[in-house]
Amino acid sequence: MFESAGGLAHSKTLRDVGKGRFQVARRLLLLSVMQTECLQEVESYKVWAVDNMVYGPIELQTLIEWVQEGRVTLQTWVHTASRNCWVRAKDFPSLREHFPDAADTVYLPRHGAITAEELRRFPVFARLSMRDLQQFLRFGQLQQAGVGDYVVEKGAPCDAAYFVVSGEVRARLIVGHEEATLARVSEGGFFGEIGMLMQSTRTADVVAESETRLLRVTAQAFQSMIAEIPQLAAPLLYAMAQSMAHRVAGDDEKVWK
Repeated sequence: MFESAGGLAHSKTLRDVGKGRFQVARRLLLLSVMQTECLQEVESYKVWAVDNMVYGPIELQTLIEWVQEGRVTLQTWVHTASRNCWVRAKDFPSLREHFPDAADTVYLPRHGAITAEELRRFPVFARLSMRDLQQFLRFGQLQQAGVGDYVVEKGAPCDAAYFVVSGEVRARLIVGHEEATLARVSEGGFFGEIGMLMQSTRTADVVAESETRLLRVTAQAFQSMIAEIPQLAAPLLYAMAQSMAHRVAGDDEKVWK
């Protein structure tokens, strides 16, 4: 029996999504290996001070001391050697908690709404210590969604990965006049890592199926974590690659059934 045009389009879309996930999973595995090999490398920084002089290179601990001494402010430009770019000090998650006026940070405070204990529910974090989990929280933002609210919309820029702390979300794709549910992600799951790493556009809508709390980790925050705490980023990259490999296998089953 022949498939309808909508069914063929849906199957092709699933194949395309599967191929894309497979490629990203391979890249993630390679990146996790590279990060593991580079754990001993020390990130270095330079500071563009108010006297228009550039100081450095310095290590992270010295940079933190300069923040505490007031030599580096929220608006100070800081250069990172690994990314070879200048960024405002306020945009470094590892520095935010050290500023006297850090209460206005957009990143979760150490004792914020999401706790390290809640992250224990995620298999991806199972092997991390409490200290590692607390550090990871510094790189995330709390996002809340009510029933039916969009978490992400198809076609929107990809800029973050999402970890579902409580509740459930559904990824859906509309092909022609038909709506297809691609996946449901509940407490302890995550999504959006492909988009975060590729920084393309969203391939599907994600809507909340219940009152939902999520930890949102932006691409910039994840890059900062890779540069500043590679020993934390490496196992996460590997876990993401494993998760995507399982999804690719699941998509293959759906396409060929």
